[in-house]
Amino acid sequence: MTFASKSRIDNRKGMIEFYRSLKGIDLHSSYKKACITRACAILNSRKKGKMRGFKIRGLRPLKPMICITSGFFVTMKGRLFVPLQRGSYFDLQLNHHVQERLTGRKVRSLTISRNVLSFCYSDEVKPVPVKSVLGLDRNEKNLTFGNVEGVIQIDLSKTVRIRSTTKEILGSFKRSDVRMRRKLARKYWTRSNNRTDRLLHAATNLVVGCASASCASLAIEDLTNINRLYRKGNGQNRDFRFRLNSWPHYKSKRMLAYKAAWKGVALIQLTKSETNGSSSVHSACGEKLRSPAMGDAVHGRELWCQSCKVWIDRDVNVAIVLSQRGLARFASSLPKPKSRSHEPLEAEEKGLASEAVMGNGTKTPILRVDASKLAHGPINGRPFNRWKS
Repeated sequence: MTFASKSRIDNRKGMIEFYRSLKGIDLHSSYKKACITRACAILNSRKKGKMRGFKIRGLRPLKPMICITSGFFVTMKGRLFVPLQRGSYFDLQLNHHVQERLTGRKVRSLTISRNVLSFCYSDEVKPVPVKSVLGLDRNEKNLTFGNVEGVIQIDLSKTVRIRSTTKEILGSFKRSDVRMRRKLARKYWTRSNNRTDRLLHAATNLVVGCASASCASLAIEDLTNINRLYRKGNGQNRDFRFRLNSWPHYKSKRMLAYKAAWKGVALIQLTKSETNGSSSVHSACGEKLRSPAMGDAVHGRELWCQSCKVWIDRDVNVAIVLSQRGLARFASSLPKPKSRSHEPLEAEEKGLASEAVMGNGTKTPILRVDASKLAHGPINGRPFNRWKS
């Protein structure tokens, strides 16, 4: 590490002499640059890890892959031409889906691995004008999103069954060879993750598509460090900890983030203080909800409101509360409260999301709006509307 810091070989400028020494090698310059760039990135990452106090592991073999920047490969008439050596290329027929994706977009790089050929491209995305906010509640068995006008619930209980079945299959193997057990575990968990990803992709596509069609932004809660609630020693059984720790809440958030960015939908991540009590406060009246009695199978996922005398699904209630608290970020920027008492907040009003983004020169203008956080109870003395099915 000391040698790297003195000679500055952790960046491409410091490796220019080494690149010039490879001039006599009969290899295309794009592969030389790709290998040097990857080596510099690995060395720079190790330096940062050492500065932060992380333990540096020993040398390990890297996955066989190479990244070629734009200008060294050509896509023409549905075929991809990749250089092998100077003046030598190999071509590959692209399928209809890839051709449709790359049409009219700027391709920045091409990554080649043993089994995958992937393109990195950029595109100009116009932000969707915000007229409302949809709250999104991520649960182990469903994704629930909507607002006071309506709520949609997507069933994801199949993902729980897939993970549980994979665990049972691996538990039935009694081989004494540790290497074979690891190989089989890697095989079956890869298949399980692929099946789970397909379900999450379909669910997140529906959520982002509905938000884009209704000109709405998405408000989600912060689930960082939620796995601390399911650690060993908390008095929970092993199966329960496995099920909750394998819940792909971060993967669903990551899918929502990049799909919302491609569609121009604003994604609002509420803080933990903003979402405090979102599952125990009624979205219509603000009263504290009560859980059903022990052994009540009829109202298993429902909560009782003593004030309104109604049962409400807890996931539906959380989605509505998140939408209200996401909208409340901009409600306090209203110039003057009006004299209406029973009408919901209109997103077209001055000071809300649709007006606050104007003149804000950033791709994520909503996050820069300076508004106070939501307190418990109605906004500006106006009660929330009830959920409509």
